[in-house]
Amino acid sequence: MVKKLLSAAVCVLSLTALFACGSDEAEPAPGKEVSKVDQEKLDAGFRAVEAACFSCHSPRGSAADRIAPPMVAIKKHYVYNNTTYAEFYRDLQQFVSAPSAENARMPGAIQRFGLMPNLGINEAMLEQIAYYIFHSPMENPRWFEEHYARERHRSRGAHGAQLLTDADYLMHGQQIAMRTKSELGKNLKHALKTGGPTSAIQFCSEQAVPIADDMSVRLKAAIKRVSDRPRNPGNAAVNRELQYIASASAALAAGNTPEPSVQELDGRMVGYYPIVTNGMCLQCHGSPGVNIAEDTMSALQATYPNDKATGYEEGQIRGIWVITMEKKSM
Repeated sequence: MVKKLLSAAVCVLSLTALFACGSDEAEPAPGKEVSKVDQEKLDAGFRAVEAACFSCHSPRGSAADRIAPPMVAIKKHYVYNNTTYAEFYRDLQQFVSAPSAENARMPGAIQRFGLMPNLGINEAMLEQIAYYIFHSPMENPRWFEEHYARERHRSRGAHGAQLLTDADYLMHGQQIAMRTKSELGKNLKHALKTGGPTSAIQFCSEQAVPIADDMSVRLKAAIKRVSDRPRNPGNAAVNRELQYIASASAALAAGNTPEPSVQELDGRMVGYYPIVTNGMCLQCHGSPGVNIAEDTMSALQATYPNDKATGYEEGQIRGIWVITMEKKSM
């Protein structure tokens, strides 16, 4: 009886992945590494996955509406029968830190959705994401309905993020920035897919600010993007923001990873998080005639007559997220 149930479960899982990911061929299964799951790490991992991943890699949504494969499909292609957590983290880190077709495990997904941009996820957050993907029961076809709502409630309840130290606020602010970035990125990718760069320009000019404002209300923090070379004059960086952009750019030029920063200002905690230019950004932020098509450049000039946000190269700091959080009383 047990063997029959296991066979049925494997069959359902295989069919789920087949319809979710097209023709990618793989025979992975949940990892068999036996280890005690740390509930606090799992909760932190859920918050990180929710912030950085679920907006594009949602467990829900029809196949026709997807802009990226679901998380369960990603796990299926990375976690095999004998995969250890260390091996999984190494492979995930290799792809997320430098997405390319050469180190991808899901060529069918790349063909369908395009290559994932480099989101600039730092090591601490990636470790949380990896821990959750590896140890959570998302390979169960009923995982979303049975676990998602409960884990979301638990992660925001007594076991949620406790903001006690600067490091706590730094991570909390990063999750807010990533959730906002993911929401904007999901909509931007859809605009690019349906109408190309000119459609993306219209989205950014009309919807980006309202979406960020909505996320500010939902996440109970002031959220803004600023730059030393703004497209919109209202997004010009000032004072400490310019100082952070300069230090982050210098770190990047020296071959180092620019680290986020947090400080207390006027009784609030303010986090600064770098926005690194990726390949997708160059369609509107690269160089005219090289990355930016003629019709795209015309649309930019018509929409943003004072635009300073072109001429970037991949890997450069294009601006920063500034997240202002209320400081909790001790």
